[in-house]
Amino acid sequence: MINPARGGLLAALASALITAGITTPCHASENPPKQGQLPRSNGENTEARQSALQAGRAFASGNLSEAESLYTRSLAIDPSSPAVLLSMAALKTRLGKTDESVAFTRKALSADWTNPAAWLLLGMNALELKHDDEALADLMQAAVRDDSNPRAHNYLGIAAGRKGLGELSEKELRRAAELDPNYADAHYNLAVFYLNRTPPLMEMVRRHYQRALDLGAPRDPAIEVRLAKAVASPPPSAAFSDALP
Repeated sequence: MINPARGGLLAALASALITAGITTPCHASENPPKQGQLPRSNGENTEARQSALQAGRAFASGNLSEAESLYTRSLAIDPSSPAVLLSMAALKTRLGKTDESVAFTRKALSADWTNPAAWLLLGMNALELKHDDEALADLMQAAVRDDSNPRAHNYLGIAAGRKGLGELSEKELRRAAELDPNYADAHYNLAVFYLNRTPPLMEMVRRHYQRALDLGAPRDPAIEVRLAKAVASPPPSAAFSDALP
């Protein structure tokens, strides 16, 4: 089974949301806010904005307790800010409070239901909670609303695989790798996908696993045992991989 934890399933997304400007991934808008910045909205409360900016900086530096306190202060002033609600959701995810993250993410979507980053976080939380039907639906929304986001396609591929939708899983994982050829998790997940086929496509396993290693993914003894048995040779080393289709 494809393992979503290989992608740093939730903590990685939490950091990415902050680094990319809190509300959406950088590629999701033409003029994304810089790190630590929040997009302005009409009628925005200055105190709430400043607290949220300070919280974003604390989150980015790893001071999670301070970030939580500052986001709480910001939401006490402006409880309906989609940006801050989503930031708090990402923080709750980092803290391992998945149920709380889901609640904040749903509040963010109730304020801005078109936000692809919110759908992505909601779907990834659902994967973490093993709510597979919900994860599939949420991640479809994320991928449709931001087709250029490789992570949305990667996690949609994971969700589809859990539901036994092999064709969709392969399509989405390949889309993730095409959008970002240096996305190690997508290559790793493709290796696992091809390993679990009947019969397994060992050459595709080898190539994608090798690419994942080249990009810094940790070695997987289970894959290497299968590869060694298939080719009767040592597993690939973390060197330059073959060109992938």
